Amino acid sequence: MGVYSLISFHWDNAQKSLTVNDRKGEFPGMLINRTFNIVLVNENKGQGVETNEIPAKTVHYNGHKVMEKF
Repeated sequence: MGVYSLISFHWDNAQKSLTVNDRKGEFPGMLINRTFNIVLVNENKGQGVETNEIPAKTVHYNGHKVMEKF
């Protein structure tokens, strides 16, 4: 059986909040800290293959649950 880690995300549209849940699993060489650049997609933003969108928020993550409001 392979080693892996999972990080699940949950968007609450009513609260306009993003939850990044606790990381499950680990593996040798895994990044402990991560930075997620969040782009809120609408008809004028975040579509196609462009990767130079300015993020709505930058989330710093260390494996533990974090919730951000937008």
